[in-house]
Amino acid sequence: MKQMAQIFKALSDETRLEIVVTLAGREMCVCDILDVFKLSQPAISHHLKVLKQAGVLVDNRDGKWIYYSVNPGVLELVQGLLQEVIQKSGTKERLHHCVDANQDEGLIL
Repeated sequence: MKQMAQIFKALSDETRLEIVVTLAGREMCVCDILDVFKLSQPAISHHLKVLKQAGVLVDNRDGKWIYYSVNPGVLELVQGLLQEVIQKSGTKERLHHCVDANQDEGLIL
């Protein structure tokens, strides 16, 4: 769950989520990402670092250029968790282990 929390935290920022959507199915270098988002280079680098540390992105060095792409394995983990939650949400099992405060069951006075 700790890894999933890191992934969701990385994806919780709107800009980072947009970066992931932009990189879906492609590799892009920082300069191309800069052109798309019109943010400063340090800001883009920060977002890429957070996404990479969470495992959402991977990088590929080609000479002096670094190309970023989405790590499909991590997104499959997220998809699996969400599918599990969706499936379990289809049924409503009620657990009730608490004693009703209005009842004196088991209470010795």
